[in-house]
Amino acid sequence: MRIKNIKAKVYEWQGETVPPQGNFCSNAIDLVYDNGAGSGLTRNDTMKTFRFHQWTVVEIETDTGIVGLGNVALAPRIAKAIIDEYLKPLLIGQDPWDYEYLNQRMYRATHAWGRKGVGMAAISAVDIAIWDILGKSVNKPVFKLLGGRTKEKIPCYYSKLYRTDLKEMQEEAQKFLDQGFRAFKMRFGYGPAHGQQGVVENLKSVEAVREVIGYDNDLMLECYMGWNLEYAKRILPKLEKYQPRWLEEPVIADDIDGYAELNQLTSIPISGGEHEFTLYGFKQLLDKKAVSVVQYDTNRVGGITMAHKINCRSSDFI
Repeated sequence: MRIKNIKAKVYEWQGETVPPQGNFCSNAIDLVYDNGAGSGLTRNDTMKTFRFHQWTVVEIETDTGIVGLGNVALAPRIAKAIIDEYLKPLLIGQDPWDYEYLNQRMYRATHAWGRKGVGMAAISAVDIAIWDILGKSVNKPVFKLLGGRTKEKIPCYYSKLYRTDLKEMQEEAQKFLDQGFRAFKMRFGYGPAHGQQGVVENLKSVEAVREVIGYDNDLMLECYMGWNLEYAKRILPKLEKYQPRWLEEPVIADDIDGYAELNQLTSIPISGGEHEFTLYGFKQLLDKKAVSVVQYDTNRVGGITMAHKINCRSSDFI
């Protein structure tokens, strides 16, 4: 079985969208003030570059007729160009069962410019499609190729609860509590730029959700890299009484030392990894005890091939 062709196509949502209200989710751009120039971001919509109204789907066709599917959400048009121009020539005629070799071939060939961000996302999409081929070729789900089942059930949590009106947040939490969810993740709306009043607003939102779900259910708190180290150190002790399961991505992803300091500061576990892209990056996070909860995106870290390695390495630490 050999790879015959690779196609990458960008799909774009053409329907109506609803602009988010201000402060509905803190994020990394919040720490940079809006000087009014340009048209890319506004003070009320700093999340524009983090929304996904486009998606690139990768199809890899083999000479046996099997087609594997992968996907990438980061900068889809750039990802398509990377796949078409740089990755496809590396893979045509190759055996998809040589997935480790192919992953290393893509990673090392694009290393000068691709080892973080959209380059790795493009590699991930191709790798996922390769694993889809492997599963289809032996008529097995991919998890069987990775070692099989290790537990009967995997718990899920409700992951939305963006910062809106507190009453609306409570109604949203109640709705999904009634559906049987026992764990919830909510977003903070305020960060350092909002001063002490923002701290108060953040605490109000946590308290409001806790009032609904109680303390016999898990609550996770998402910062989406919208804080800095000083702000996080100030607010973390105030959050302890709400007993969060974890605090997610409190500072920008590159500040690994900051994560490590926060992870030792209070009883609240720090989580991260959504914006880390390589096995080497996760080794740094783990070696420095920077996170207590590892959260990667398979379609960012090099696909299933590298995600499996991250899982194995993480199991030695967490």
